[in-house]
Amino acid sequence: MFFFPGLNTQPVWSNDLFPDIVQTLKENKSVILAEYQTLLKNCPKSDYEVEDQHKRLHQGNWDWHSYVLKGNRQADFAVHCPQTVSILESFQFPRLMTGTPFSFAFFSTMHPNTSINSHSSPCNLRLRCHFPLLLPKEGDLGIRIADKTVRWQEGEPIFFDDCYDHEVWNKTNESRVILLFDLWHPELVPDEIVAIQAMFDEAKSKGWLKK
Repeated sequence: MFFFPGLNTQPVWSNDLFPDIVQTLKENKSVILAEYQTLLKNCPKSDYEVEDQHKRLHQGNWDWHSYVLKGNRQADFAVHCPQTVSILESFQFPRLMTGTPFSFAFFSTMHPNTSINSHSSPCNLRLRCHFPLLLPKEGDLGIRIADKTVRWQEGEPIFFDDCYDHEVWNKTNESRVILLFDLWHPELVPDEIVAIQAMFDEAKSKGWLKK
């Protein structure tokens, strides 16, 4: 695990801490959802990497359509979802996380009767946001983070620290769609973020990490 000392931690963070992000997401839910639906028509194939260790985490069908994949921005996504990209890139505090192998932003589609096993993040550098776009009308679905069980509500973002043990399930007959993205931990200052990104860039250039 990549551990940065001194950062505060809690399983679920209050939306009150990130008012600008919450307001921007809520105001643009219909725009983001429309771009997701267009993307799905034009590029239905998931970019979820089945050879990844994440394959061992889930049962059922889980699709990704990624803007940030292992820290790298995906140009094709930006072509199909320009307004979603503009929204994600507009966040000032905290900023969208990029430039590390632990950075992700994607439309996450959990199909009916799919679950993601209990797991935890390999770093404490980020907070993760779930922004629910489409939810099943009834049935058992949710996320457990440490000892807290959270039920999504359409248009209501959830911010959490995925260093904590967590699991996700959709035991319904409909798909659940969220915009998932990682943010830099709000207590990291800009110089620290630049140094972390530079460290990973050097590791890539020396062949210690896959590019």
